Amino acid sequence: MLDHTLTVNLDPIGDESAVRDFDRFYAAEYAPMVRLAYVLVDTVEQAEEVVQDAFARLLPRFERVEDPKGYLRIAVLNGGRSALRRRRVARARLRPLAERGGPPAGDEILDAVRALPEPQRSAVVMRYYLDLSEAEIGRSLGLKPGTVKSTLSRARDRLREAIR
Repeated sequence: MLDHTLTVNLDPIGDESAVRDFDRFYAAEYAPMVRLAYVLVDTVEQAEEVVQDAFARLLPRFERVEDPKGYLRIAVLNGGRSALRRRRVARARLRPLAERGGPPAGDEILDAVRALPEPQRSAVVMRYYLDLSEAEIGRSLGLKPGTVKSTLSRARDRLREAIR
């Protein structure tokens, strides 16, 4: 397992108390964010990379960001989306090889969640994995609570169909 300590240069975020605040925030949020990223990207290594990148983007803004946890969550979701996009492009290039060998086996539910379109996938992960309220999901995704409800409803319908 990788060492999850973060070396911080004092210049990007100011004084030592801010560094201590960031260190505490990092220690508290690292593991939950890796779990979130893992649900999206399916490998621990890639999940850790996504989370480290999200923390690196947050670090210079940490003192100015009003909701660092929300910022971090969105950065992890966006990083996961980017990783999936890169993976999709790579798989498209290798599809003829994969078709000869057959589809890879995987967890049916996670595969179904990963196949959901955005923002359904993010809403499902945030609601059922992070246990966030519809209002919290709405703030994170920039959606109204009613839109979150309908998005989750459509996602559940797709999941039911995919898992049958």
